Amino acid sequence: MLHDRITTILRENMDYEPTGSQLQLIGILASYLVSNEEMEVLMIKGYAGTGKTSMVKSMVSAMDRLGMKYVLMAPTGRAAKVLSSYSERPAYTIHKRIYRQKTAREGIGEFV
Repeated sequence: MLHDRITTILRENMDYEPTGSQLQLIGILASYLVSNEEMEVLMIKGYAGTGKTSMVKSMVSAMDRLGMKYVLMAPTGRAAKVLSSYSERPAYTIHKRIYRQKTAREGIGEFV
């Protein structure tokens, strides 16, 4: 079953033994990754030091291994920079990914 394979990969990608809450998140991430919903979004939040970024790094590695597509986004430039540093993949601000600048001829901006 793909869910179990993803769970195993996520655990293998961790540099340490995950806590109970992190194990719960691994299950949620595996379910998210096997979901057939086209426009589904997963938001991970928690206090500093709870392992959010480490878990995303593990998920990105698993998705690369499974040939899955993804876009890493964060609410601020600093958060995107940290996320990119940890995951070793490009990360963007949410604003940059949802807003496309039009040319001077077209107007000043457009949401996509």
